[in-house]
This record gives sequence, structure tokens and C-alpha cells, in this order.
Amino acid sequence: MQTHYRPQAEDTTIETDRLVFSLLRSRSIQQRLNMGASLTRSARQLSLSALRYQYPNLSPTCFARKIAEAWLQEFCPLQYLPSGNAMTWIQDSIGLAQILHPILQAMGLRYYITGGVAAIAYGEPRTTQDLDLVMDLDPASISHLVEQLEMAGFYVPGVEDITSGRISILQITHMESISRADLVIANAGAWTELKYERRQRIPIEGLGDLYFASPEDLILSKLSWGKQSRSDKQWRDVLGILKVQSDRLDRDYLNTWAETLSLTPELTQAFAEAGL
Repeated sequence: MQTHYRPQAEDTTIETDRLVFSLLRSRSIQQRLNMGASLTRSARQLSLSALRYQYPNLSPTCFARKIAEAWLQEFCPLQYLPSGNAMTWIQDSIGLAQILHPILQAMGLRYYITGGVAAIAYGEPRTTQDLDLVMDLDPASISHLVEQLEMAGFYVPGVEDITSGRISILQITHMESISRADLVIANAGAWTELKYERRQRIPIEGLGDLYFASPEDLILSKLSWGKQSRSDKQWRDVLGILKVQSDRLDRDYLNTWAETLSLTPELTQAFAEAGL
């Protein structure tokens, strides 16, 4: 049966792509996260060197601000000045989870990591710009959470909009490492509750245990996000997860919720392009 297998890049042959993913399947979650972290650190180091070459005469303070503007772009706070140094600036997004986990645990908040970091854990290593984390937060606890985040070195804007319910995402910036995290306050619902029940508690070397969305829920979420945004990155992440996780996935769960979420055509196409 023809599967319409799709390599991750146009200049990659099917045989090479299959070989790469057979090797990735043999790696652990920790190893794939390490690969992704190494790519992110290398990209940041390269950017840092290029900016130093481009702006050799800036004072340390002005140079730090220039880096923040280059890396955070439209998310760079107006008065933000990084407090770290070259060593802290090249850290990867998973390090933010190490800082956030004990804060959320101490407050008794359920959470799980999703987005690009989770896609690396279950699929293809790549660079990431931020950490996406979904949490179960009561509006009455927002002020306390913001207080704890600020004590941990985060800049937290838009608190009034969160408190009033106008937005449901805390977009925070770690002052020392110039790294962002989107903390999403989940809406109530049957699938939302299932995602908390099905989240995976994964031991990360040097960081302790962290909670990740299940691979099935991540696939469904990325199919939904991609359907709305028509993002090729979301589709590539989905294919990467399918190719790595393969027969370890709960196909019945995927099919049931794809139908519920009106994602059956997208899931069927993804299965075909992943060779499943």
C-alpha cells in the first residue's frame, strides 16, 4: 500500500529520513532533549558572536539590551535589561522548566509542558525560542503566582489583563537568561481534564521530574494549532512525533479525539505521511 511518506525536508530522501528516525527511536527522551538543547545553545552562541562582531563598540549595558531586542523581538519589554552574562544567555528553554516546576508544585498547580520542547522530547530535535506550559490556575491564585515568579527572577507583564479574563496567557521573561515562557491557563472541559490525567511524569537528568503532555495529546493539539495557523512547523512536529513514537501511540485515543475535534482528515494525512 502506498503511504505517501513525507521526509522532514525537501532535500532529504525517503531512505535517509527513515534512517534518521530509526536512530531517533532508539534514543531516550533525555537524549532527544539534550540534542535539542545543544542545537538551541549553539544557535544562541552563533547569534551572540555575530552581534558582537556587528556592534563592537557598544557598552556592556547597551549590548545586553541589543541582544534582548534581537532575541525577544516583539516580546522584548520596553525597560528590560538582561541581568546575566554570556554563559546564562545561551541556556536552552528546558532550564526554565526547572525553575518553574517547584513554584507550581508548591502552589499545588497541575501543569504540563507542551509546544516545541515536548515535540523534541517525543520527536525530532530542533531549536526552540520559548517554553510552552499549560497550567490549572484559579483566578484567585494569579497574584500569588505572579509574586512567586517575580521572586524567581521573571518579568511578568499584563497581570491586569489576566486577572480581568481578557487574556489567558502569562508571557513571562527570565531576566537572567533572556528566555521566554508562555504560561497558558487552560479552559475547563472534558479534553482539558483528560490531558491532565494523561500527562507524563518524566525524569530529566540534572533537573528532576517534569510533567509533559502525552504524545497523543500533543499530536492533537498541534494538528489543531496547525489547522488554524497553517503552520508548516506544527505539521513537521506532528510528523516527527509520529515517526519516533510509531507503534507506541494509542491509535484508538487519537482516532476518537480526532473525530471529536474535527481533525480526522488531518490525522489521516499525518499517518500517511509518517508511513503509519
